[in-house]
Amino acid sequence: MVTKIDYDKYLASKTAELIRENFPEKGITNILIVKWSTKKSKRILGHIKSFKDINFGSIIEINPLLKDLFVPQYVLDYVLMHELTHYFQGFGSNHERKHKYPHKGGIVEKELARHGWEEITQKSEKWIKENWKNLICKKTN
Repeated sequence: MVTKIDYDKYLASKTAELIRENFPEKGITNILIVKWSTKKSKRILGHIKSFKDINFGSIIEINPLLKDLFVPQYVLDYVLMHELTHYFQGFGSNHERKHKYPHKGGIVEKELARHGWEEITQKSEKWIKENWKNLICKKTN
């Protein structure tokens, strides 16, 4: 059985791995906290925000519904990668802001594709579209 500690360790180690493998030319330029959100959102899978101010730190929060063993690991990895893309594009972090808006023109999808995540993105979005509502119903009933 997976425990809360296992999930926390996975989140930390997977985040570090994704940064090493996909953003080696960039660096963590402020405190970066990646944690499970306390809210089980029906719509938001993850989000990034600044902590106090962007020079001090950034927080990526991941929807705790993604801890469910029914959710494939690649979906959680996709959500982490999506939020890390925001971080390195200057949203919720002190990195130089690359764009005015975080999603306009498919900038996240283009960046994920540039890193070779196009197939995982499509697979994850398909899984979410087909299964997210069932997961929400399962967890709220």
